[in-house]
Amino acid sequence: MKKALNIILIVLLTLTVIGILAGAVYVAIGYINDGGETATDTRRLHAEGSEIKNAAGETVLLKAINAGGLFIQEGWMSPTLLSAEPGVGVPDHISMLETLRSRFGYERAKELTDIYEASFWGEKDFDNVKELGFNAIRLPFAYFNLENAEGELTEFAALDRFIDECDKRDIYVILDLHGAYGSQNGNDHSGSVEGSYLFTDEENMSKTVKLWETVAARYRDRDIIAGYDLLNEPSGNFGYTNIVQFTFYDRLYEAVRKIDPDRMLIMEAVWEAKDLPDPGNKLYGWENVCYSYHNYCWGEGETDFAVQKAFVDKKLADYAALSYEVPKFVGEFTCFGLKEGWEYTLNAYESAGISYAIWTYKTVGDSGMGNWGAYSKLMTDAEKVDVSNDSYEEIAAKWSSLDTSGFTKTALYAEYL
Repeated sequence: MKKALNIILIVLLTLTVIGILAGAVYVAIGYINDGGETATDTRRLHAEGSEIKNAAGETVLLKAINAGGLFIQEGWMSPTLLSAEPGVGVPDHISMLETLRSRFGYERAKELTDIYEASFWGEKDFDNVKELGFNAIRLPFAYFNLENAEGELTEFAALDRFIDECDKRDIYVILDLHGAYGSQNGNDHSGSVEGSYLFTDEENMSKTVKLWETVAARYRDRDIIAGYDLLNEPSGNFGYTNIVQFTFYDRLYEAVRKIDPDRMLIMEAVWEAKDLPDPGNKLYGWENVCYSYHNYCWGEGETDFAVQKAFVDKKLADYAALSYEVPKFVGEFTCFGLKEGWEYTLNAYESAGISYAIWTYKTVGDSGMGNWGAYSKLMTDAEKVDVSNDSYEEIAAKWSSLDTSGFTKTALYAEYL
């Protein structure tokens, strides 16, 4: 008996040391915080009426910024020549990957994209997000970020690292499927400009369901994940969301619920409040869901505060007029270069209890980038990576020079946000 007690004491002491070294060891009933005290982990979020709440029943307003450009490069904000214009680089991210693999082989191409991702977003960037006052990051990713050379969904190291670093800092993560199989919108931010073939191809739909099942199984115990944003801007070939997208949302909902029953699921409208159904209707009966909208006041709203204000007021009125209760999340927006626009819009969303995610954290491009990024860097086409012609060493050197210390903090973020 005495020997058994000694063994138990040794095991407990070992676990305590591991907890101290780790800083914060999370267990089912709580976690050991930095002060050595056991605390209940109440961070898991859920939808309740029109609010997002944590496990303690406290209302949580997500104030987020997007990590655009990290896992999916878009030509207009990228350090790589990506353009549909003939003779200017390659059309999109998938073309970029295919070119790199054709020239250097799969493994060396992956070395290059790993260099890019490590340089584009490091540990300091998580601290920057916290210092800017955000409590969440919306993380765009695509199926090709998770596939290995055989097309299997095994490559989770980068997502794991991102989630772990957020967990350490109590920054919520919204996992946003920006690029589904076949593309849900045919735009460059899905990785492909070749057209939208998700909703018209059963194989693409089945593979996207499998992707979310795999993600849900991997992360179902991670309370720091605020929710799964099932499809980014799923316009398909229609230009707006309708019964086709609703039916596929329902398929994704049922698949994820069997694996991760308590996760808040985020469904996006394209583009208006009316473009999503009552989640509680007899056809769907969705629970613990949040509805998301992307609000860009293009045209006159880019420079005219009065137009921008009217745009925001109309959006809020539309949300308030819905006949059902659901939390609202403006998953992407910008107020361009209008300081009074930023002040009004953020105050309006927060006063209405609407969570939000600004697009975006970091941009690379010419002087026309304006206030799109919290951090920005001017770069000419000649300075960008040309995946078709630059050598391996040239690409590695250019992509390794993207540390945020070499970027400029945008004035509006520095002065106001």
